[in-house]
Amino acid sequence: MGFSFVATDPASKVSLYESPPQADHAWAGYLLAPVAPPATPPDSISYADSLSPQRMGGYVFASARPVALDAAPGPFIAALAAYIDQQSPAPGLNLNALLWLRDADAAPADSFKNYGCSYSYNQLTKGFATSSNVNFRLGQDLLFNVLSGVGLSIDAASGSLRLAAPLATPPALAFQRNASDIGIRVTGSGNTIRTFVPLAGPNAGCLTFTATVNPAVTFGPGGLAVGFPLSARDTASGQLQQLFYPALSAPAALPANLAWVGTVDPLDPYNQKLSAKARLEGVLRCGLLPAGHPALPSTYRTALGHATTFLPLGATSGQPPVVGLQSGALAFGCAARSPSQPATSKALLTPAGRFGLSISGQAAGTQTNLLCGIFGSEQLSMTTYDGAAPENDPLLFVPASPAYASVFPFQAATLDLPDSGNVATPLTAAYLSSWASVLKGGAAMPQYHAEPAGSPMYGLPPAARAAALLRAVAADTVLASTPPALPVPQGAAHAFPLLPYGGAVSGGPLEISAALLSSFESSIVAATRKAVISSGAGATWQARAAASHRVRGLAAGEAVAEAPHYRTTPQGAVATVSSQEQDQDAFLSVTLGQTLGDGGQVLPFGFRFPDATLQDALQTNQLFLVAVNAAHLSDGGARFDSTVGIAGWTMQAQVGLGVTPTSYRNVMLLKYCSGSVRERVANPNAWSGAPDFSLAADAGPSVQGIAYTGLSQWLQDVIEAAEVLAADKPESPYRHFLELVSDPAWTGVLVLQADLDPSSLPAGLQGIAAGLDLTRFVAHHFGFTASRVTVHGDGSITLDGNSSTFGLVDYQDPAFAAGQRNGLPPDTPIALPDTDNYAFRVLQLQVLFDNAVIKTFKSYVQLAVNGLLGSRVTATTFGGNAMPNNGVVLDGSYIDQNGTGIYIFEQATPSIFSLDSNLLRHVAFQRIQFNCLGTIDAGATVLNRFSVWGTLDFASLDDRTGAVLDLLSFGALAPDLPPDGAGLAFSNLVIDMRYPQTTPSAVRFDEVTVNLAYDLDASQARPDSMFKGFGLELSGFIAAADGQKPADFGFLPVSTALNLGTLDGPWHGVVYDVTMGGPGALVSAAGFHSTLLLAWSPASTAGDDEQAVFVGLSLPGAAPGARLISLQGIFKLAIDNIGLMRQKVPDGDAYYYCLRLDNIAIKFLGIAKLPPDANIQFFLFGDPKNTGSLGWYAAYIADAAARQEQEQAALPLLAISLGSAA
Repeated sequence: MGFSFVATDPASKVSLYESPPQADHAWAGYLLAPVAPPATPPDSISYADSLSPQRMGGYVFASARPVALDAAPGPFIAALAAYIDQQSPAPGLNLNALLWLRDADAAPADSFKNYGCSYSYNQLTKGFATSSNVNFRLGQDLLFNVLSGVGLSIDAASGSLRLAAPLATPPALAFQRNASDIGIRVTGSGNTIRTFVPLAGPNAGCLTFTATVNPAVTFGPGGLAVGFPLSARDTASGQLQQLFYPALSAPAALPANLAWVGTVDPLDPYNQKLSAKARLEGVLRCGLLPAGHPALPSTYRTALGHATTFLPLGATSGQPPVVGLQSGALAFGCAARSPSQPATSKALLTPAGRFGLSISGQAAGTQTNLLCGIFGSEQLSMTTYDGAAPENDPLLFVPASPAYASVFPFQAATLDLPDSGNVATPLTAAYLSSWASVLKGGAAMPQYHAEPAGSPMYGLPPAARAAALLRAVAADTVLASTPPALPVPQGAAHAFPLLPYGGAVSGGPLEISAALLSSFESSIVAATRKAVISSGAGATWQARAAASHRVRGLAAGEAVAEAPHYRTTPQGAVATVSSQEQDQDAFLSVTLGQTLGDGGQVLPFGFRFPDATLQDALQTNQLFLVAVNAAHLSDGGARFDSTVGIAGWTMQAQVGLGVTPTSYRNVMLLKYCSGSVRERVANPNAWSGAPDFSLAADAGPSVQGIAYTGLSQWLQDVIEAAEVLAADKPESPYRHFLELVSDPAWTGVLVLQADLDPSSLPAGLQGIAAGLDLTRFVAHHFGFTASRVTVHGDGSITLDGNSSTFGLVDYQDPAFAAGQRNGLPPDTPIALPDTDNYAFRVLQLQVLFDNAVIKTFKSYVQLAVNGLLGSRVTATTFGGNAMPNNGVVLDGSYIDQNGTGIYIFEQATPSIFSLDSNLLRHVAFQRIQFNCLGTIDAGATVLNRFSVWGTLDFASLDDRTGAVLDLLSFGALAPDLPPDGAGLAFSNLVIDMRYPQTTPSAVRFDEVTVNLAYDLDASQARPDSMFKGFGLELSGFIAAADGQKPADFGFLPVSTALNLGTLDGPWHGVVYDVTMGGPGALVSAAGFHSTLLLAWSPASTAGDDEQAVFVGLSLPGAAPGARLISLQGIFKLAIDNIGLMRQKVPDGDAYYYCLRLDNIAIKFLGIAKLPPDANIQFFLFGDPKNTGSLGWYAAYIADAAARQEQEQAALPLLAISLGSAA
């Protein structure tokens, strides 16, 4: 072993040699002074010959081979020689020195006493010794000293320099910490202490030694902290937060003097300059290694809370000591930023290499579960250390691993800072600490178990699986914990952060709050650990993906499906797991909840044949999944059963629908972790699998930052909006939501802003779809927490009935919502389109669901009334108050009748509509009810019905002379006063609303009056009205279409003194029966009844002088519209004109109504007219006292000359009192 020639500097003639270079390891060189000609520098120099009185040379060490050796070695050699020569006071070139180059690629400029020492040959002792002190700085208050006078020699067997000194005070080879004792004593043999500097190998350039350590001093207060430093940058304040997790428990209880091996690298005191390869191989440049296997009580705990003990593996204490790869050690480190400067850093110790683990109270060589962090649902299964066994499962610690959280604590993301929600790598290498893994040594592969916090999985214990094959699992079988597992990826390359908490609460160098610990572990450490282990389990995920593909084919009928294993959680989630060994516990389905549809059909909510990414997410200890991208939920063969039925409603988590990088809806949250939803949504760095689930499908790299921030901002806004709506409202439907998102203990599924459509509505509400803006029809949220499960005899586990579902639908029309904010009563109609007589709008639909039932229901729907019975509506009053818009608002309610939900919409406060008509002034809706009738036309059309009870307020009419001729009779007594709803009371006015089921917006309204009924007891007829004075009996109502005439309904025109207009367009009429008495055997019917029609048309409006009124009479025994009444078949009674008038009683003040039939004659066989030279007039008159009685008389007029006189005298030929017309 020795040095090989590299180059000679032509100017100084100094030559450079090097130990055999090893990639990824430190470099050792040898400077040889010029040789006298004609001799030339040798090709190589053995290590033994390098330290010789006959050879002037020095030793140079660097962390890596200098680049200059391949580019320009001459100047590099000259600079080294000049720097070393400057340190010697002796004349001439003197290269006898030990030098450590802090920067191998720059000229030496550091203080020589911190990085080198001279040595010289003593002629008396015939040996070499250091001639200057060197103080290697390991920290701001920690040095390793080599004093002048320390003997220097070559240990040829190991290829090392040997430094030795007598045991003395102060020791010549020693650690120094200011003036205090650090508790570490370099030892050697007998009264000599030694340290070695290997000239080749992984520890080339290090000072290695044996030592005794007093743990109470070295690791106690004032000594070197032993544990795991981590750092975080508070994004709000910019302050650095440092956390420290002690690794040893009660070091003072250890024996006072333990044998250790030490290694010190002056150039890399914190093991930060190791190449990636060297670090993974387990090279340790600076640290302390316990010799043998001393028991070191650790702060790690098992899942059952038992204490653990470290048993360091691999180190030996020979001379020279061997620092084996991956030997259990305490590596020097610090909590400063990397690369750390020893002058400003405080040294500490952190575990490195392999440690066996023993458990208090547990036998060696048995299975144990080591707790990962602080959450019991994340564990590592491994075998405890057994010294008698050839192999064990050691913990492997890898120092200089990432330990810096650049974003923590997570600040609320805001679009004011578009990148504030960008997902950062949880831990980076700006600060360093140790990560860990478990190496397989025994027969079983160490396993990593992770399941959502608060939702551990349970299944049949092994003893019950045989019974399952016989379908004989007992009903009271206690399920056993069966967490999912991943094999721990092997090798240092797959190390992960694994922090102990057995000593964290009690302190350490830095104070740590419990809240900070929990949040940091959950969001940073556990997330990193899960990601590392999952990424290293590629073969497992491939096997699971293949299993999902295979079983998906079996489910499609390719073969008989294999029976899976079943798992369940305390919340009632059920998973099926492949029973085939090669599938490595692949999830075949995960059912998170279950509801029942309207028909009683089961609606599971969960995932079938989940892909590897989703399975990985569902096996996360701190699971908070925000899903806006369904690629891993339902693509590539995976199935997402996303429908929920609640109290007849149907909702669906249509994840990804309507999502863009800046706009969100249909967002699903799966929360099985610590912390509240409110805390978790504030920053995407606290989410699980954010790149896979929380980015819209079209979110490219350039917009990912703002996409994360936008989603976080949206989620925060949803919660803040709920807070505003619930402020000062104890009964607000948002209270439950706010309690849920603020409860750190709540776990379950939550879907936000879920799209709804007409099919979402229960049968009793289907019809309101016509009044919904479907682009805004969403469920504010729905979800579920718990379910009941049943274990069956065959070992299967199924959900039983409905899960504990909850939700809120809070739909509001924007105009209605604005009115509510402005303090308007909810019964106030809003402006709706007036292109049709009617329009329909849902103003509010608020439904709060809790525990699978409707807890509260609140709804308002509006029927805009722009026209009634053909007339335009000009104004509306409600409850006596003028409304800003024409319409009526119906109040909705919900009744649960033995499990059947009934929805009722009605309004019982009168709404009075003023019409643009000089005939029908007002129509009052005293009561209106809305009913959803379902579908007709084989399901093609949805039919809904408004049923109206109200009054018709007709105008009091005057004839052309201004005298009262109140034919329409019913209405207000004082027309100049505000309408009061008085008039002709009716019921069964029907307004049908229908639309095609596929297009709810294509609404058609139909007024239906065929079943109109009247309530005279609730009606008000004016005192001077015809109804009061003529003994009329209400019979019916006619709604005539455009083009229909009264004659089409059998009515003859009756003349009046009104200023009549034309009955144009559609018209309406009230039909009365008129009893004219019994004329005996002349008429075939027992009674002599006529029908009177009082019809009006919207053709005459409020300002018109003419009235579009028609008065018609249908005569008894006559064909419809005919003026001939049949008498015994061969006689016909012919009538010429019919008139209606109101006259004053002669010699009195009273008035009466009179119906006159002119020119009555009897025709015999249609030929003869009787009397031939005269005519008869018939008068039917009402009682002036409005008793309801009618009287009649007939007048015979012999010739035309006497007609006027007879009419005035009204000489009765026959007068018969008919009595009451009722």
